Amino acid sequence: MSHATPRSGGFGGIARLLINKKFWGMHFFVVILVCAVGLAYMGRATYVSAPPVAGFHGPDGAQVISADQINRGKEVFHLRGLMSYGSFWGDGAERGPDFTADALHRTYDGMIAHYEAEARAEAPGAELSIRTRDAISAQVRRELRQNDWDEATGTISISAGQAAAFEDVAQHYHRMFNDPDYEELFQTGYLTDAGEIRDLAAFFYWGGWASAASRPGQDYSYTHNWPYDPDVGNTPTADNYIWSIASVLALFIGIGIVLYVYGQMKTLQYDPFEGSQERSLTTYDLENGHVRKTQRATYKFFALTMVVFGLQVLAGIGAATDFVRPFGLFLGDLIPFTVLRSYHTLFQIFWFFMCWVGYTIFFLPRLAPVPRGQKALIDLLFVLCVIVGAGSLLGIYSGQTGILTGAAAYWLGSQGWEFMEMGRAFQILLLVAFSLWIAIIWRGIRPWLTRRNLWSVPAWLFYGSGVMVFFLFFGLFISPQSNFAIADFWRWMVVHMWVEVTFEVFTTVIVTYMLVQMGLINRVMAERVIFLAVYLFMATATLGVAHNFYWIAKPTGVIAFGSVFSTLQVLPLLLLTLDAWRMRQEKARAARFHAAGRQTFVMNEVWLFVLAVNFWNVFGAGVLGSMINLPIINYFEHATYLTGNHAHAAMFGVKGNIALAGMLFCCQHLFKVEAWNPRLVRVAFWSLNIGVAMMMFLDLLPVGLYQLVTVLREGLWFARSQEIIQGPVFGTLTYMRSFGGAVFAIGGVVPVIWFVLSRMGRLRREERDDAGEWSPDADGWANTSDAPGKV
Repeated sequence: MSHATPRSGGFGGIARLLINKKFWGMHFFVVILVCAVGLAYMGRATYVSAPPVAGFHGPDGAQVISADQINRGKEVFHLRGLMSYGSFWGDGAERGPDFTADALHRTYDGMIAHYEAEARAEAPGAELSIRTRDAISAQVRRELRQNDWDEATGTISISAGQAAAFEDVAQHYHRMFNDPDYEELFQTGYLTDAGEIRDLAAFFYWGGWASAASRPGQDYSYTHNWPYDPDVGNTPTADNYIWSIASVLALFIGIGIVLYVYGQMKTLQYDPFEGSQERSLTTYDLENGHVRKTQRATYKFFALTMVVFGLQVLAGIGAATDFVRPFGLFLGDLIPFTVLRSYHTLFQIFWFFMCWVGYTIFFLPRLAPVPRGQKALIDLLFVLCVIVGAGSLLGIYSGQTGILTGAAAYWLGSQGWEFMEMGRAFQILLLVAFSLWIAIIWRGIRPWLTRRNLWSVPAWLFYGSGVMVFFLFFGLFISPQSNFAIADFWRWMVVHMWVEVTFEVFTTVIVTYMLVQMGLINRVMAERVIFLAVYLFMATATLGVAHNFYWIAKPTGVIAFGSVFSTLQVLPLLLLTLDAWRMRQEKARAARFHAAGRQTFVMNEVWLFVLAVNFWNVFGAGVLGSMINLPIINYFEHATYLTGNHAHAAMFGVKGNIALAGMLFCCQHLFKVEAWNPRLVRVAFWSLNIGVAMMMFLDLLPVGLYQLVTVLREGLWFARSQEIIQGPVFGTLTYMRSFGGAVFAIGGVVPVIWFVLSRMGRLRREERDDAGEWSPDADGWANTSDAPGKV
């Protein structure tokens, strides 16, 4: 098969350079170096520029708040799970207030009341003039902007008005947890210790102070004047506009370059969908009924996945009832909202990982002979995962409800960080389990880790899984004593790097592996697809982590990184879109092969989930993510339901669908032929994806836009108040979400759980022994010529 190779210069030369495997090591080194330098800058900036955690002293020198109080309040905030109710600097849940926006505005109101009372005392019985009120407002804004941090003494001096306002803030939070008639009530009986509540108020007050006090040497606050609150004087900085405009320009330039180079590459390489042409949407093992012992051992991971998936959905339903309380139903007295929300977020991640663990282990015997003792390690890994899951289930409840206290709550209860709620001991045990997972993968693909196969798909299976686990270790840098600005940096180094960097790499590897196994693309093209996708994802998304740091007390340079690189994350998704329509044509080819008797099975249902991954990656992660990532948009949108709208599309749409695609890929091999129910799986697929879309468009998107309008009119503090959250608009739209939720749960979740668990006794017996001879040559993975068109 011949191919023209034009001798074009410019970007044509770049295209040739990119697809030439000889230069891949150099490309990878450059990307890693740039990412490392950028992350090192952001890490240093985080530590150097964090707002001080120090005691506040009034004008008479008396201590108003101690540094120890702030730290104790932070501990209460996390251990009692309040990050799963409200947010701090916008990070956390959206059911309750953003505590920093709330504390800042109440500080403003308290200062106004204090100075107006002084003015009335000077002229008893007289009405305050408009000029006096304006002068007081100006004075309050000036005092809030004033930063009297004294590094030598380790104290922060505040005005009499600020000192008086703290008492108002403390009283507000005392009523939030104790007064059943208070409009901002959370739940009576959840926090009862007056000292803990006062410490909590001190922590929130400190966060509000940092949101208004000028960063040393600058005319904007530590958080770049976030949250938006025109009364306080918090409005967007010029840098928010400048870097938003610069990012849009960079995106246009990037799109032009990518499209041009992509066009050149189309002339330099052959059709990526020139697979074996012998079969389509099926595999060698499925056609021949081959199942190995280690593959059969993965079923228990999928069974555990379904149990946790069900618990996660039930927790989401329970949490939703707290917004609308249908028929007077309120689960808070039994299971608090914070616990339900923690279950909903953490168990989602857990069942994703269980799917990924299961199908990566399932893939290994197709790549090389199974090493001795592999099944015992797989069984040990499963036991560790069960312990982590059960321990987190009990620990989160015990810690956040106060059954466990002190060190026991931290180690065995709940650390309280969003997406990292499990106790520290279970976090460490999970890291041990995942390290064992990587060791199992390494043992399974060790023959492939040679210089010749450095960039092979099996090697990437190891790299993608390993890097994903590597970033999870950054969570160990978080400690109870850490400054929130520093600890949240490490949290995002775990969450973002998992969600938007390593997961995208992992997804690309898994989808490409399945495409090769199903006869759609060959090894040479698979390697190129993976490398180019990894190149772009790592180059843009790694430094794009900075878009999570806009408002958590970082300097302007971090905003620049986050704005430009997170905007450029659209580029790899653009490439996915360009060839997406061609993937849809493979179903017709599979049908022809099946009709002609060239294959027995067609994996139609798995293919549906693979296509859904592509759709949600572009729409949910790309379009909806880019819509909120520009600094000037994020400034007003951050901590509203528009963030949750993007999160649902990206989390279930991409990560959920690829988890289920890989699981069903394995299950179709594991289940007996008569046990496979294609109609049931298709119903579940459409119900899951239509259901999540209905939840987004009937509730999360419109309610997010409603909140955004409220932010623009009144400020974030009001958009997150109970007057809005428990108002008729929120209530009506949450009821509307229940229609999508019903489709998702009844039509999708229940059938897929029943389908997988009910097949426990209908698994194929092992047709191959682990110690038997097996050659990967049968599927084109080894001894494959790099010549175009050859398989």
